[in-house]
Amino acid sequence: MTGLLRRRLIRLFAFVTLATVIAAAVYLVYLDRLVTETFDGRRWSVPAVVYAQPLEIYVGSTLSMSDIGAELDRLGYQQQAQLNVPGMYKRTGTRLEIHLRGFQFMERLRASQRITVSFADGRVGAMTDPSGRPVPLIRLDPLNIGSFFPSHGEDRIVLSPNQVPELLTESLKAVEDADFDRHWGFSLRGILRAAWVNLGAGEIRQGGSTLTQQLVKSYFLHNRQTYTRKLREVAMAIILELRYSKRDLLNAYVNEIYLGQDGIRAVHGFGLGSQFYFNKPLSELAVHELATLIAIIRGPSYYNPYRHPERTHARRDLVLDKMHAASLIDATSRDQAAAKPFQVIVGARSGGAYYPAFMDKVRAELNDLYAEQALTSEGLRVFTTLSPRSQDAVEIALEEGVAVLESAYELPPGELQGAIVIANTQTGEIEALAGGRNAGVDGFNRAINAARPVGSLLKPVIYLAALERGYSLASEIQDAAVALEMRGQGSWTPENFDGEIHGAVPLVRALGDSLNLATVNLGLSIGVDQIANRIEELAGSPPANQFPSLLLGAEPMTPIEVLGLYSSFASGGFAMSPKSVISVLDESGMPVTRHPFQLDQLISSDKVTEINRGLEIVMRNGTGRSSRFSGAGVAGKTGTSDDYRDSWFAGFDADRIAVVWLGYDDNRSTRLTGAAGALKIWDRVFTRLGVKPLSFAEGRDWRDIEYSSGLLANDGCADVVRVPLPSDAVLQAKEGCGINLRNLTEKLRRSVESWFDKN
Repeated sequence: MTGLLRRRLIRLFAFVTLATVIAAAVYLVYLDRLVTETFDGRRWSVPAVVYAQPLEIYVGSTLSMSDIGAELDRLGYQQQAQLNVPGMYKRTGTRLEIHLRGFQFMERLRASQRITVSFADGRVGAMTDPSGRPVPLIRLDPLNIGSFFPSHGEDRIVLSPNQVPELLTESLKAVEDADFDRHWGFSLRGILRAAWVNLGAGEIRQGGSTLTQQLVKSYFLHNRQTYTRKLREVAMAIILELRYSKRDLLNAYVNEIYLGQDGIRAVHGFGLGSQFYFNKPLSELAVHELATLIAIIRGPSYYNPYRHPERTHARRDLVLDKMHAASLIDATSRDQAAAKPFQVIVGARSGGAYYPAFMDKVRAELNDLYAEQALTSEGLRVFTTLSPRSQDAVEIALEEGVAVLESAYELPPGELQGAIVIANTQTGEIEALAGGRNAGVDGFNRAINAARPVGSLLKPVIYLAALERGYSLASEIQDAAVALEMRGQGSWTPENFDGEIHGAVPLVRALGDSLNLATVNLGLSIGVDQIANRIEELAGSPPANQFPSLLLGAEPMTPIEVLGLYSSFASGGFAMSPKSVISVLDESGMPVTRHPFQLDQLISSDKVTEINRGLEIVMRNGTGRSSRFSGAGVAGKTGTSDDYRDSWFAGFDADRIAVVWLGYDDNRSTRLTGAAGALKIWDRVFTRLGVKPLSFAEGRDWRDIEYSSGLLANDGCADVVRVPLPSDAVLQAKEGCGINLRNLTEKLRRSVESWFDKN
């Protein structure tokens, strides 16, 4: 080799070496920036936490011991003989003793405290503190129902270092990374051991990862095992170790590590993992429960306690042995923990009580008020309207009810879908929302997003418009044939459900029996444009359909839009937009925004009384008479779209309004009317929640009339209903109905129909 060639090779080698060093330096600078920016962003980003309504307990409230016990179980309170720490309760005869957790409510901090609740006749009879002093009212801590973390599908409960049990952090080091306090982000011994295993297997099977490397993988890297990825992982781990303290890294690990899957929601961190697997805060976990969570870390799929309880149990006991070997627990504690049965919470409401359909509504409301960054990083606390008790009633009623309908009508099992939304009649606050028959699973939210033709649900607006124009419930209207020439569409000739023409009928019967022809004739006399305007005033948005078919409900609406429309009736005539958020607090507990209660009257008090009485008669005498609550003081309206594609019911009592939709996602026929389908589900909901009957202040202008004729009633009338009648309407209805063949026949027919409807 000549000297010239040697010098050139040396220069080339030097150049390549320098270029490599520069490239490595640039790459390390890039990694440093990436690591620090991401870690700082994730470390200080505290997602908004969302809470349900707390259960209020007061003397005289209609809550039984089992009602309150069920709510305590939902909140993860443990039934124990000794109430040494918060989060426990016990039953003694007719008394319930509770050691409440502390909680920062919207108004103030409530410290942990003990109370005794006594019961009598299914009600709360008395409440006292440990000294025997009466307690007028107490609120249980509200249920955590979700958070707004920036990564799609991820959820977690972020904990500060002082909220993490020392036993957990020390056990993590003992089990996962014994050299954590001494290494620089990687373990050479662990890497060599993994390399030996991998060489023998001919593929990468072990990674020899430290806690810091596991944190890097969770933050930055994909799951594919490659040597280049491993080198990058080590480099990033070293940067983290140089930049941050061991305490910071360990706390980040506690909040970040992946612990399982809840549908499409990824469960990250021990805070949420504790709720997901044990339905209680991390601070309340026993030794064997902490060991179970640590066992799952090694492989959340392989050590899935629901699918593989035996291997997870064995891993838990191995973790307990390592905790004992590290002198973190003594032999007695290890043996006692190992003797505990292996058990995790099973059911749709595990996982921190995740309510995805309701959370969709919360997100929609908050997105109008806050930037994405505020929701995902500023530690906001969102207090919502969700009632877990009402949500349970809705989910169970829908899941069980559609299965019963599928069996009864020989429908394909598992395909019929539904949606329910239920709210307080006086505030519009949504208590529960189900977007499908499997309500605890993320997916298409039919309550909010499925706009389907509502059928006869729009008819009450037409009858309200008539009442506002001088009609009464006794006014005679014509149920006569209709034929309208529609430009470019031929003739429109609607028919009644029974195919009959009934002639002159009172308005109350036309509404109650949902007579199509009478409704169309009435609506045309008022004007389709006027009806459309009234729908817009009540629902908040104009109907898309401006043609006569609007009068029969050929208008797509979502269940939550129907709720907004009917809330005007249920509230006594006021605008009650459905809402899910009550208040938002910042990280320090100060209100950021409140959602004030607004009252805008849309229907006069006398007219809303008339239409609501008509809707109650729908339930007593009309299409809703098959309800188990017929005559129990509820009001509502059934709806069925063309070819039985959609089954609807909207109904309310004095406290709650609920809208139910049933149908198929592919829009095929269900063979269910509103009464045969949706009304049955509504009944199931209110059977669980109970009914508070509507009450009407009957004045001198209330009269008894015959349902079928609208004439003033006497002993010979077929079906008598009591309605408000202005003085001029009384004159119109002055002729009383008599004992005649028509009345007797009508009375017999309706009695037979009512019997078959209920049997």
